Formats: sequence, structure tokens, C-alpha cells
Amino acid sequence: MIEAADVVSQQAVLAALRTVSDPELDESLVELGFLDSVHIDAGCVDVVLRLPTFWCAPNFAYLMAHDARQQTLQVPGVHQVRVVLKDHMYSDEISTGVSANQSFDEVFPGQADGEDLGQLRALFHGKAFGMRQEQLARFLLECGLTADELVSLHLEDVLDTSNQSGLRLRVGGQVRLLRGGAPLARAYLERRSRVGLVDSPGRARLITDVLGSAIAANDLSEYLQRGRRQRVSMTFNAQMCKGLLETRYDLHGGQRDT
Repeated sequence: MIEAADVVSQQAVLAALRTVSDPELDESLVELGFLDSVHIDAGCVDVVLRLPTFWCAPNFAYLMAHDARQQTLQVPGVHQVRVVLKDHMYSDEISTGVSANQSFDEVFPGQADGEDLGQLRALFHGKAFGMRQEQLARFLLECGLTADELVSLHLEDVLDTSNQSGLRLRVGGQVRLLRGGAPLARAYLERRSRVGLVDSPGRARLITDVLGSAIAANDLSEYLQRGRRQRVSMTFNAQMCKGLLETRYDLHGGQRDT
């Protein structure tokens, strides 16, 4: 149940929380059902999170709770955010630590990586980059681009990702409108920026590895196959987590689709 006061927009808080992803699954915690409730009292917001199991890894849970707090603090009018993680083996530690803006290393010194989960975050950003890139690349190949054309694309060839009619892309000097491609391109470009591959005035390649190195056309099939295996694994894990969450909290009220 979502409760709201007049000072802070409920829609704005939910929009902010939709930008927070499970680090392992690269899906919004709102879409996954991990947001239990939000309570807004003037500029103070309580965010209650729930996870599929009692034993979900504390580092993953901490990342989500931390990011939920940070994103909610960006909402106009919000000056205080308390995050509560319910029904978890470290509920008290994570809820208190995140709400007090403590780092994971401070709260769990015995489990820290020494970089406040920086290495873990970078690992999952790289996996999300690979998954979203593979989705976009396969879409472009299905639209008729050859491997040579795909690996020859540059960032500046992506002309418009906001058009609801499709992705405007320049291929071989010709502008094409590819229906259904805009969301895939937006998702990939956002994950690309997460791993530090920022847009530059030069002719940066659109399809690269996570370090920014170009992919040869002859190597593209094998490269995308590795990405597909990663995507299938992440998609399976996401579906499993949704199922566990539904069972744990009886989200269907005991009813199941037949």
C-alpha cells in the first residue's frame, strides 16, 4: 500500500525507485516486486523493501537498499529517507546502516571487499552491459544488418532513441527506422555509460567489449553467444526470484494461473 502527503509527489518517489535495479538481475526492484511499501510524511520518506528469501546475500541487499535511499533523496522536496528491509537475516543491520548513510564496509567489516562493494558493483555493471548489448546486437542482425555493418557502427550513427516509432540508425550512409529498437538502444547506452564508456566527440564504436575494444566481424558470433548465455542465466534467475517472492508473500492469494 502506498501512502502519500501533499508535499512530495508519490509518482516522483515511485519513478525514482524504478531506476534502482537488483544488481545481479538488472531489473527494477519495483518491477521485481521488491518494493513492499512507501510512506511519505512531508519531506520524510519511509521505503520498505522485501526480498525473495530470508538468506539473500547481504551485499546484494545492501546495494539495493543504498541505491533506493540515494535515488529517493533526489526527489524534489525529500530531505530524509529511511529504508527498512523486512524479513531478512540482517534486517536490522542493513536498515539501520543504510538509513544512517553508513557504508557496507562499516556495517559488515568481516564481509567487506575494502572498496565498499565497488568491485561487486563493477562486476554486475559489466554483466548488465553484456546482456543489453547482446539484445540490441541480435535485434539489429534480425533487422538485416550484416556482421560487418554491425561492428562498423559508431555511436554517432545512433540518431534517435526517443522515437516511439522506432530506432533511427544510420547504416552505410542511409538512415533507417527500426521499429521496436529504441528501448533496446536506450537500455544498452545507459548500461554502457555505467561501465565508464562515455560518449566522446570521436568516432567511438557502438559494439565493443566492456573495456571499449572493437569486435571483429569474424569474432562477432562467438562474442554474442557468450552474451546470450549470460542473458539466459540472468533471465532465469529473475524469473526464479519472482516465483520465490510470490510464494513467500502469497502475492496471488493462494491462486495460481492454470
